[in-house]
Amino acid sequence: MLSVLASVLVLGLIPPELPEASSPSLPGIEVLSISAPDSLASKIRMPMLSASGAILMDAESGQEIFSIAPDERRPMASLTKIMTALLILENHELSESVMVPPIAEEVKGSTIDIVAGQRLSVRSLLYALLLPSANDAAYTLAVFDGRTVGTFVERMNKRAETLGLKNTHFANPAGLDHPQQYSTPRDLAWLALAALKNENFATIVGTRTARITAEDGTEYSLKNTNEMLHYNANVFGVKTGTTDGAGECLIILFTEGDRRYLLVILGSSERYSDGLKQLQAVRAALQ
Repeated sequence: MLSVLASVLVLGLIPPELPEASSPSLPGIEVLSISAPDSLASKIRMPMLSASGAILMDAESGQEIFSIAPDERRPMASLTKIMTALLILENHELSESVMVPPIAEEVKGSTIDIVAGQRLSVRSLLYALLLPSANDAAYTLAVFDGRTVGTFVERMNKRAETLGLKNTHFANPAGLDHPQQYSTPRDLAWLALAALKNENFATIVGTRTARITAEDGTEYSLKNTNEMLHYNANVFGVKTGTTDGAGECLIILFTEGDRRYLLVILGSSERYSDGLKQLQAVRAALQ
């Protein structure tokens, strides 16, 4: 697939340095025809990973450098929340006030324990969604946008279609295991690159800790679940996910030399070890 992706440049990842241009490769993603350096793909020594699915891309060109079963459908856990956040950011202002619905108190898994009837801003809920990966924030935002969770999920799937993600389907906004909740390393890489074009998304996923306050004065302290973000200065997000069905999942955006790279890991038993091995492999190949 190298030849398919080698000639595209995804715009606007984190800093605004890249020039504006438009020449679509996937629907909904603006690109430029600038090739990535050929040397890395040929020089990199592939590390042994515990992950059953992975892809490493040059984030500035879209070139695939390394992959493991990149088009095999599998559960994606809370990497789902990238799409949830993207839809909210594309359709709402950060200052909008959101009432927590009763369903938010019923959702299982990771939560920050917001209470039905509370009101929080879209901004606060996005930080809760993307840092501690709060499922109650995911369902609150879904109901806020779609009035029902089902309607919001339909919009998630429609947006996946417009992005050209043919091997992705959503059944809920949080990433809970479900037979119809799946994606692939390649699709998730393109989804992450599309979301990173949004400056607010890029800022949030690159934040290590935050404090948010509901309109009733209740405060919540948030910590990003991405341990690599806390301990590696070259890492700038993006998202973690873990369920019984999906195993450990991770997407990271990182820099090495003067370029950015995006790594997607699915079905891992040691995602941070896998991620560190890949970062080290890129560094070694560039030396």
